[in-house]
Amino acid sequence: MIKHRFTLPLQSKGNVGKSTQASLQIFWMNARNVSWQAYDLDSDNRTLSRAIPEAKLVLLSEEPEADFLKIFRTIPERSVTVLDPQAHFFRVLLHSMDFAHFLDWGAQSGIRTTVLLFPVDDLSVMDELAEIVEKFGDKVDYLVIKNRAKAPKTRMFDGSQLEKELAALGAATLEIPALLSDTRNYLSLLEVELQQPLNLLEIISDKKIKMDLFHRLILEDWVKKMFEQYDRLAGYLLPDEEAKRVMEKWKKPPEENKEFSLQRRGAKINLSNLQ
Repeated sequence: MIKHRFTLPLQSKGNVGKSTQASLQIFWMNARNVSWQAYDLDSDNRTLSRAIPEAKLVLLSEEPEADFLKIFRTIPERSVTVLDPQAHFFRVLLHSMDFAHFLDWGAQSGIRTTVLLFPVDDLSVMDELAEIVEKFGDKVDYLVIKNRAKAPKTRMFDGSQLEKELAALGAATLEIPALLSDTRNYLSLLEVELQQPLNLLEIISDKKIKMDLFHRLILEDWVKKMFEQYDRLAGYLLPDEEAKRVMEKWKKPPEENKEFSLQRRGAKINLSNLQ
């Protein structure tokens, strides 16, 4: 039984949306009353800890393996642990997991890791993702993140051998749709006006925050779509009992495809008035 979930983005390329995904996952977990902890390991940008003050900023020492071991030991303290590592610590993180026999220890402790993969049309990145899948096999769960704002197309991944291997391992896909550019620009302006990082849930729920109505509605719809995906993928992001609770209460049944029959032209007009 999975008692704790560890979500881990693994790749050396930055600017693919790792912090965005981590923030959205945390907003969703707050809305679903899931206990969590998060570690921001990007001391340069501090994106996650600026947006979510509860996320702990960790300044890695000259011996980063020891720092990772300290983080690993805290995983049983919460239902979910979110890690947002700096891209260039990719190899150090892998080494630390091997050094600590992390997956073996996690299996004995009821911890299941979900590796987050961000495919982009870059040969070195795709080789790196293939290496990760070959290394971990079925010892972890996989969630493929398609961030359309950063990678509108994923031609190297779609229909690839890697995609087939991930499908055989039970991988799921989360798509982050690109938010309207005008709305993104408006949110940047709002962040400057408020002089603080934006908490998306706060700004759409707190009516005291003055926000253009059109942009508020667009953002609400975008967040709703993301939460619906997270509810559907709760089994990849939460431990068993929490996932069951969330999916039973929040997961929506798949919408039926409405078939529209082709009708004869003019079938619904009143012909008698034209005679």
